Amino acid sequence: MATARQETGLNEEFVEKYQDQEKIWSGKSFSEYLDYRTLLAELPVSTVAVPTRQYRRKLVGNRDYVYGELVYVLNGYQGYLRDKAFIVEECFIKPLMRSGTYLLEFHIRFRTDAGEEQSWLCEVLRLGPTRFILYVDYYRPM
Repeated sequence: MATARQETGLNEEFVEKYQDQEKIWSGKSFSEYLDYRTLLAELPVSTVAVPTRQYRRKLVGNRDYVYGELVYVLNGYQGYLRDKAFIVEECFIKPLMRSGTYLLEFHIRFRTDAGEEQSWLCEVLRLGPTRFILYVDYYRPM
């Protein structure tokens, strides 16, 4: 189990690595990104578990559970957009660091069939050494 000093070191490493980056990764599809587990492992523990906005769902679990749900949700939503004939413009991962909270935002920018640009996102934060939260609106399509 990580001590407070080790966790502080991990927080500082994460901040140093990503503080000047607007995006950690960017591409046309989240299926192109293969390093989710490593990214989740790098995420520091948040002392304040507050997402940037309200979400319909909050999934709590260990890293492997959140990894699986995250991949499922991201690829499922991209498939949903393609089924509606919307054009996915960009998928990207953005780090967000604010007082006591370290978040990973997963964004999908897309264009509707009417040409309107919209975006969708979900967020992941870490509560402890083995506890993560995935905040999401779109979950398990029927």
